[in-house]
Order: sequence, then C-alpha cells, then structure tokens
Amino acid sequence: MIASRVLRSRSLAVGLTAAFVLMVTPLSDFGQTTALTRAGMLLGTVNTEGMKARVAGAVVKIRNLNNQKEYVSLPTDAKGNFRIMGIEEGWYTVGVSASVGDFNLNYGIYIKAGTTAKLALEMLPGGMLEGTGGGGAKKGFFKTPAGILTIIALAGGAGFGVYQLTKGEEDVSPTR
Repeated sequence: MIASRVLRSRSLAVGLTAAFVLMVTPLSDFGQTTALTRAGMLLGTVNTEGMKARVAGAVVKIRNLNNQKEYVSLPTDAKGNFRIMGIEEGWYTVGVSASVGDFNLNYGIYIKAGTTAKLALEMLPGGMLEGTGGGGAKKGFFKTPAGILTIIALAGGAGFGVYQLTKGEEDVSPTR
C-alpha cells in the first residue's frame, strides 16, 4: 500500500526529472567558471608564401592594442601549428618570428573571451603576413537556448512518462 502511494506520487516524478536534468547538464553550466574558460585562445598554422609548405620552429606573438600586453606561442611544431591560451578579450596585432625573418600582420584581429579563434598565417616577401581564419568556435547545440529547452522538454516528458506508468487505476465498483 505504501509502495503504491510512493510510486504514484508527483514528488517522485519531479525528483526523477531533476535527477535527469542534473545528469545531462555539465557542471560548468552551474557557474563554476575559471579564468581560462573566460579567456580566449588562438590556434593556427604558419605557412610559406602561397601556402605551399608549413613552417616549423616559428614563434607567433600577439600584442593587445589597448594595453600592449603580449602573448607568445611556443615554437610551431613540424606541421606549423601554434597555440596561444589565456588571452583576454580585445583587439590584437600579430607577428611571426621565423628563421627567415620577422613578419607582421597589417591589420588587427579580435579575440573574444571564452572562444577559440583560428588563424592561418602566410609569410609574404617584405616581412608581411596574410591571415585567413574564423572567429570563435561555435557552441555545442545543448549549450544554446534551443538545446536547453530540448533537454527540459525531454526531461519533462520522461518524468510524465514515469508518472503515467507508475500511477495505478482505481478499482471501480459496479454498485457505485
């Protein structure tokens, strides 16, 4: 008798729904952010003129145009890849130091907090750089408002389904 009341209770359905939502939502979405998650990141490659070959051993430097703070990558790997992490949001100028000389980008790039920007750099004659790339990486679907609503709808549907499966039918007396 007690077990059938517990299985029919709305609090069980609400509890199961809450448990489901907590299980599928990452902990970082509950306000546990760090300085690195709020900082931007720059990934990219350094290439020779005409994008013919990747440049190994080049160092990429970016300088904030507002406060002149500089960020420096480790030397590029054999595939010409570089990475700079922990970048504060803002406008930056880009430079590359390689064994063949120093190269500068003639325009600024914007790094947005919490995103990863991608940049392919081409070293041109005369110490010039050409950059192509995209802005920040896209959010995953379940971190967008539509994704969150989908999770809530699925959790609510699951909770309602559990409630419907566990509620019992009352015995109907033919004399009533």
